[in-house]
Amino acid sequence: MSQSLFTYLDIRLSTRLYFLIQLYNMSAYSQQSRNVTRTWILLFLFVGLVSSLFFGLAFYYNSPILIVIGLVISIGQALVAYYYGDKLAISSAGGKEVSYEQAPRIHETIQNLSKIADIPKPRIFISPDESANAFACGRDPKHASICLNQGLLNLLDRNELEGVIAHELSHIKNRDILVMTVTMVLASVISLIADFGFRAMFWGGMGRNKDDNKQSPILMIIYVIVLILAPIVSTLIQLAVSRQREYLADATAVTMTRYPEGLISALQKLYKSPVPSSHYSTATSHFFIAPPKKSFGEKVNGLMSTHPSIEDRVAALSKM
Repeated sequence: MSQSLFTYLDIRLSTRLYFLIQLYNMSAYSQQSRNVTRTWILLFLFVGLVSSLFFGLAFYYNSPILIVIGLVISIGQALVAYYYGDKLAISSAGGKEVSYEQAPRIHETIQNLSKIADIPKPRIFISPDESANAFACGRDPKHASICLNQGLLNLLDRNELEGVIAHELSHIKNRDILVMTVTMVLASVISLIADFGFRAMFWGGMGRNKDDNKQSPILMIIYVIVLILAPIVSTLIQLAVSRQREYLADATAVTMTRYPEGLISALQKLYKSPVPSSHYSTATSHFFIAPPKKSFGEKVNGLMSTHPSIEDRVAALSKM
């Protein structure tokens, strides 16, 4: 093959990568703006939903103080989600921060890819979990963390690990982590309050006086509907903010590593790995690069999965 042909192919590849990067930059900028807006919408919806649940309890028990309690809890949890959600996510995964001396190769890989992504180097945590997975969290690139499961480090080679780390750094750059972190806390609180409402109604709700019970059947039906819908809404929120961002993060990772085969191979291994997570939680499942497994050999693709199917992700990456 002649030298001119090599030069021609190199120019074509460089041109394709250039347009890919430009397309990414436009998509990423738009995504960052949408994520900030989406986070504020989620916070306002959360305060409204939780306040409504407590308003129902206040009306049912004729206790106005419950409305104040609802407002305090909703606003307080919204602040916790924004400022401390990343710490809760790391803690739930059993992650421990590692120094450069403890994991020099990982630190160097993340440092190099962070420079390419033009973001500060995030804090690095490793979880003893033997399932192969990873996630990023935080409220912005300056307050971000990456958590890698030990199972991931045991399973992947260098190129595959770079692809996974680039994917997580993409979430940080695109500010996906802001939505993901806030959603985790809010979904957990909504489910907890809904559960509390059920218990309060069916265990303590029958202690009201006879005059109050005249309206209780209709009110109970309405409130039960709200309580049933609350955790469903929290699940739908997780699904809504999860699937599409994975495609963009995959694409962004390729612009950083310029090696789609590494990420493709890593995803195939993660989806097929039979090892279940020892720190599984439905509230944090949308964080991970691959949907975590609850039981040994569990299949993770499905209608209610927070992630796209492996076939769809590989197909999208193969076109790059």
